[in-house]
Amino acid sequence: MADHKEFTGVTREKLESIRKDLSKRGIKIPKGDDVEVDGPFGVKMQVSYDETSKKLKLEINEKPIFISENQIWKIVESGAGGLGA
Repeated sequence: MADHKEFTGVTREKLESIRKDLSKRGIKIPKGDDVEVDGPFGVKMQVSYDETSKKLKLEINEKPIFISENQIWKIVESGAGGLGA
């Protein structure tokens, strides 16, 4: 089972801000509300956004063995303007 996190209260504006913040770290999130993201070092994530419920779900689908899930979440959350805070 893939490791995942869900965040609530995410507006469309916040989602676009997250895209910009992560882009500055070299992580490009394609346009759309249900997309696969190819991150650095072979990390692949599924990103799903439901605007009605303002819920953002991130799921790690693939990662190299030398990178832990915790390391990935720290990068995602810090690069997304404190999303996990």
